[in-house]
Amino acid sequence: MQLYVVTWKFESSEDQTFALDALLDYVESGQSEQTPEGYERISWVHTPQDGTGLVLCRAENAAVLYKVFGPWREKFGMIWEYKPALTTEEFLGVYKEMRR
Repeated sequence: MQLYVVTWKFESSEDQTFALDALLDYVESGQSEQTPEGYERISWVHTPQDGTGLVLCRAENAAVLYKVFGPWREKFGMIWEYKPALTTEEFLGVYKEMRR
């Protein structure tokens, strides 16, 4: 599975406030642990002072990411960006191969 850095931002503080109640229910009900096949959340961090945050995860492809994050965009207007990434070990392995 591919490592991804996923960032989000809210378009307004009102959207953020509205989504916070849904996030509370999502986490407390255990739904946040029910992820689709092909997705693994590694870390989930919030920077509420500016309405942004970050998810570090592994996913089979961008379609799986859309399944996870698409409903939040539809309900709360969140803007999501997905970036494929490498761990340090993967990056250095590729770097060593390229130097040969």
